[in-house]
Amino acid sequence: MSDKTRTIAAIALGELMLAGVWIYLANLAATHPDRVSPGFGRVVGATMGTAMGVFLGLGVLLYFIATRRNRG
Repeated sequence: MSDKTRTIAAIALGELMLAGVWIYLANLAATHPDRVSPGFGRVVGATMGTAMGVFLGLGVLLYFIATRRNRG
């Protein structure tokens, strides 16, 4: 398996894990509204969206590094 393929697989797995955490926290807020603060859903959405965006941005950078390594 090439570095490019491994990088894409790792990015996809990481994004899926972050999405799973996001869904879990959103479900927690929806099923137990008495246990969370009123702005919990908005904060979780903003935080997890930022985390996923940063992870994807770093993943693209790592992909380009892997592509460059395979050429040489």
